[in-house]
Amino acid sequence: MIQTPRLIFRPWADSDAPALFKYASDPDVGPRAGWPPHQSVEESLKVIHQFFSNGQTWALVLKESG
Repeated sequence: MIQTPRLIFRPWADSDAPALFKYASDPDVGPRAGWPPHQSVEESLKVIHQFFSNGQTWALVLKESG
């Protein structure tokens, strides 16, 4: 984990799936990055397991809001 005065960079957790879904289901986000919008929280959880849980991809958390 890495911390700055405002941010926490940490490994992804299963509990991040709803927040990832909220962001990744936006039709203006995924296609610009080369992937289709997520269709469910379960799909977001699968992405966390398959792609983000690699020791090189970090979740970014605002300390102020969690």
